[in-house]
Amino acid sequence: MDVVTNIKEKYPSMTRKQRSIADFMLEHPEEMSFITLKDLSEETDVSEMTILNTCNVLGYKNFNELKYEFRKYLSILCKVNVQTEGRYASPGVPDRELEDMHNLLLQVCQEEFDMIKNFFSSINLEEIFKAAQMILSAKTVVICGFGVSRNIADYFSMRLALMGIPSVIVNTESNDSIHSSLPMFDENTLVIPIVFPDYYVMTVKVAEYAKHKKAPILTLTDSLKSPVAEISDLTLLSQTTTRLFLNTITLPMMMVNFITTAVNIEKSTNPSKKPSAPDEFAQFFSPENSE
Repeated sequence: MDVVTNIKEKYPSMTRKQRSIADFMLEHPEEMSFITLKDLSEETDVSEMTILNTCNVLGYKNFNELKYEFRKYLSILCKVNVQTEGRYASPGVPDRELEDMHNLLLQVCQEEFDMIKNFFSSINLEEIFKAAQMILSAKTVVICGFGVSRNIADYFSMRLALMGIPSVIVNTESNDSIHSSLPMFDENTLVIPIVFPDYYVMTVKVAEYAKHKKAPILTLTDSLKSPVAEISDLTLLSQTTTRLFLNTITLPMMMVNFITTAVNIEKSTNPSKKPSAPDEFAQFFSPENSE
């Protein structure tokens, strides 16, 4: 259920002050993506504690989670606009933020830097090596994604290919791509769904089918609440939501770098005497083969 529908459903049971907050949220969904707790308190003339209590009434743990839901809601709305109007409608930055654009950019840079620090402080090297072992033990590797996640999948596949590990990319926006991959799903196929908000439904369904076929699943996502996390054999987390965009690929790309580096380390402990495909291909450019 999206945040606007949730607010409308809970509205009748709210107190008068909570309704005034809800009215502002419903009338200003774009501003809710960026507004601070202090500013919302001033706009609605209620205390910050009342706002936090309203968040709890709506089922959100804190104010940041509420703002996240509004960013998600607007992102989905933009996708609908693209499909129905053939144009991209980007939610703008509130006027108050534009009074000092340099400071705004500095704040966004700081937020991304803080995300990176949190990422490094919570990284689990054992899990990354476990992911590497899952890749090396699989007969077939299938990487699934849509939109930004598809870009990450392309990079993941390229990094694996450089180490002589083939993989198949499934664009979950394409029925042809999905259907051509389904026969590969079995216990020897590692399926890697890359799923970030708004958790594209077809990527989730492909992962569910893979689980049904007993394929091991390695998930890259942003939260253990992600719909694929509960069926995954191993879930690796990277935060992606920023103030201005629903998803940034900075941390997911780092995660892919770490996983493929761990694959390289593991692979180097038992090197193959057979040259990799890139090395074999390079031989076709040697002077001996050009004569």
